[in-house]
Parts: sequence; C-alpha cells; structure tokens
Amino acid sequence: MGKRFASWLTGAPGRAVFATGVFGLLPLLGLGIFAFLPGAVPALVALQRGTRAGLQVALAASALLAAAMWFGGRPLPVGLTYAAWLLAPPLLLAVLLARTQSLSLCLQVTVLAGAAVLVLLHASLGDPLQFSAAFVRDLAAEMQGRRWPVEFDADALVTMFVRSLWFWIALLTMLLGALSLFLARWWQSQLAAAPGGFGEEFRALRLGRVLGLVAAVLMVAALFSPPQLVDDLAKLFVCALVVVGLAAAHRAKAAGRLSGASLWVIYLVLVLLTPIAALALAGWGFADNWLRSRPDVGRQGVA
Repeated sequence: MGKRFASWLTGAPGRAVFATGVFGLLPLLGLGIFAFLPGAVPALVALQRGTRAGLQVALAASALLAAAMWFGGRPLPVGLTYAAWLLAPPLLLAVLLARTQSLSLCLQVTVLAGAAVLVLLHASLGDPLQFSAAFVRDLAAEMQGRRWPVEFDADALVTMFVRSLWFWIALLTMLLGALSLFLARWWQSQLAAAPGGFGEEFRALRLGRVLGLVAAVLMVAALFSPPQLVDDLAKLFVCALVVVGLAAAHRAKAAGRLSGASLWVIYLVLVLLTPIAALALAGWGFADNWLRSRPDVGRQGVA
C-alpha cells in the first residue's frame, strides 16, 4: 500500500498537488491528527524528484489551499500562512536530508528551530497569559451563556491552557515538521530497490552530545521554578528525547531484546499515560543518546 501510494504521488505533479490540497483541508475539518500528511507529500517529491519539483508542488498546493479557504470565508493571507506553516518546514527538512543523508541532523535542526520559535514568541509577544487571557475568558463566558452542560472556570481554563500556549505552538510546529519528514522518507524508502532504509535511519536517531547536555541543563533548571521560557524549553527538549527513546525501543526490537507486543504496549502507554510514559521514554532517550554520542562511537549528524 505504501509503495503504490508513493509511486502514485510521485508519478505526476498534479497528483501530488491534489493530494497535498486534500490533506491540508483535513485539519480544518476537525481532523487535526492528520496534520502531518500534507507536508509529507512535497517533502517526498523533493526527496524523489529534486528540490525544484518539491517546491513547485508546495507552491501550487499553497495556492490551492489558500483559494479553498478563501471560498470558505477566510482571508487570503490566512490561507497562505496556514499553507506555509504546514508545508515549508517539511520541505526544507527534505532538502537538508537529501543533501546530508542524516536523519539525526534533521531531527537536531528541527529541535533547534522549535526552540527558536519558542524564544521568538516569548520575546515578541511576552506572557501568553496577558496575550490571550481575555479571549479565553470571553470564550468561557459565551459557553456559559449558551448553557453548556459543563461548568467552566475561566481562571482555571486560562491557567491550564494559556500559560503554556507558546510551548504548544512550538511543539506542534516541531512535531509536524519531523513527522512529515519521517513519513516522506518512509514513502521514499518503499520506492527503493531494497526497502527498509528508513527503519535503519530512524533506529539510529540521536540528538548528539551538545543538545543532550543542553537538554540536561534545561531539565535540571526546570526543577527550580524557572521563568516560563526555561520551563517551556525544557519540556520541548523532553519531547525531542521521547522521539530518541522511541528510536531506541525500535532498535531494541530489531536486535531481539524487545518483542513486537512490548513495542505496541510502549505506544499504548504513551497515549494513555502521556506525562509518566513521556518522562520514562525521555530518560531512556537521554541515556541512549549520551552513550551513543561518545567520541568512540560512529557519528551521524552533528555532535
């Protein structure tokens, strides 16, 4: 199925543009779980057909998405911004992957980009509580006015969701870029003469020694009531280490130290017990990253 679909997507530019446009509408229809799909298509085309072909697909699909949103009543700049947010990061990562052949380097760049977005949001917009607290309180008041069957505490809602608003935006940007690239690389590996290249690359993922040290410093600092920016950065690096931990789990399965059922349990627990499981996987990812970033270990990506 993956090979056939990847072959269909790369067979003609029009197909890739159409698929990207359709996939890009899914989050607008309430299917946000599929938000990584649109960016994967131009990334695949860039990996398989070259940067120019991927860029052409991304630009044409952006115009298609913006037009569809305009007909739906949204301003044209909003549609173009939405399309750029979905398509640009995976395309840039695909270009980087094509030139370096290092999936680890792409992950490292993605984490640094997510951190840069986080710092930029804090520096330019300030405290998210002040930025959007009024909107959330108005929303809670409207829900109460419509007699929703749930009691809303506006202050609690603000504290729960808005305090970490910049973190969630940065994390979503980072995850969408990474997941779109992973899917694009998996599709491309299905088209290869010997499929399976993506699996080997994913199992070798690491952040490297420098980013591993940065993650450790941030996580320790987060224990001592730091500024919100430091806390958000620490959580962002924890999420990146979760990805490294999942890669380590897949490597353990490939080596026969972990069963397939155990791997499924890890994913299930991660969904059902996200905070606890995320910390456990991040710890595994940190230890694995550190051990494989020693000078005597073969390097992939930056240190």
